[in-house]
Amino acid sequence: MASPGMELTDTPTVDEPSFTWSYMVSHEQLPSISEEQMLYVLAGVRPTESFTEKRLPLNLVLVVDRSTSMKGERLEYVKAAAHQILDELEDDDALGVVTFSDRPEIVVPTQRLEDRPRVHARISSIWTSGGTEIFQGLESGLDQARKFHKRNSISHVILLTDGHTYGDEEKCVALGRQAGLAQIGISALGIGEDWNDTFLEQLARQGGGTCSYISHPRQIRAILQRLVRSLTNIVARDLQISVRETGKATLENAFGCSPATERLEHEDGDVRLGLLHRGSWLQVLLEFVVSPGLKGEQHLADLEMSGSVPAAGKRERMTSNLTASFVDAPMESPIPTAIVNVMNRVSLYRLQEQAWTALEDGKPEEATKRLEAVATRLLDLGENELARLALIEANRVSQGKQVTGKGHKTIKYGTRYLGVDEL
Repeated sequence: MASPGMELTDTPTVDEPSFTWSYMVSHEQLPSISEEQMLYVLAGVRPTESFTEKRLPLNLVLVVDRSTSMKGERLEYVKAAAHQILDELEDDDALGVVTFSDRPEIVVPTQRLEDRPRVHARISSIWTSGGTEIFQGLESGLDQARKFHKRNSISHVILLTDGHTYGDEEKCVALGRQAGLAQIGISALGIGEDWNDTFLEQLARQGGGTCSYISHPRQIRAILQRLVRSLTNIVARDLQISVRETGKATLENAFGCSPATERLEHEDGDVRLGLLHRGSWLQVLLEFVVSPGLKGEQHLADLEMSGSVPAAGKRERMTSNLTASFVDAPMESPIPTAIVNVMNRVSLYRLQEQAWTALEDGKPEEATKRLEAVATRLLDLGENELARLALIEANRVSQGKQVTGKGHKTIKYGTRYLGVDEL
């Protein structure tokens, strides 16, 4: 809902919208002062109750790392998961499988599932060798996805890897950007501790997908299954909130808050939110810096929520004016509980971000303090195991040692998926 004192006018461009959105602000009134001040906007978007549940055909391509480091249970669990996905797909879906090491191999050209035994046999034939060069595998995977890419289907490439690629990160991200513009999604599953989380997250963000951490190979099956099932329940893709400033407030930061807490890029005021699924919702916290010296009712920004709805074959948009009232003596009122809860989790996420940044900048003392603060916050939330791990890593840093890959990723992704309250 919108807070009192704030105007919210949804203007759908279709008769029956597929999704709806609302927001609340941190304060009903703001003081008219000669200094900058902060205003927080918590927005949520969810499918409408009237949305028709229509499953669209899935055009799925698995891009599997088969480098030497995947030898053993990692590759075996990936193959088992691929077999399960094949069994669960419907006849009008399409599946392709590409593997890569030093070079790509098209194991299963993208095809309708008319000969499942043959596809099972091809998946079973995958074996390990060579190094890790993601670009060629990703490029081949996208080529396969294009073969069955249609407007009324869901096209998605899922990358599974356990290592760093060899200097082709920028080329991969550029591919991801092209795929996103073509409405072909990309998600990444990082197995173990040796993959580059910053790179894979950037790749997935460009492709409008997600990036997941798999700490043990036995998790591969469940996580991949959950991801594929979510793709068959897409309501909207390429969802974004656009902020058009009026010169009276500046968008400083944006954070996704549900289903995960993460920093979101906001290029030219456009904040990409990704996919919206049936039975779920997305939440974003916008942090505005308000200009000094404002008085009376002020129009701070124009907000637009938009997303492509595959089932409707069109893009839907809803707009709102963000306004605020500036007075000499504003009524004292607490920040809404929902915003406080979200801000606490965003603050925790920022703390661990700052710890890793301090380490990269060669500031171990600062990193230690940040990790200790993370542990304290986690204890307050009852996350005892995650807090214990943060203290262990803080102790390592204080002794001049490096954080472990497992510790870094567990803390990062553990703080990301702490729950938040609804609007």
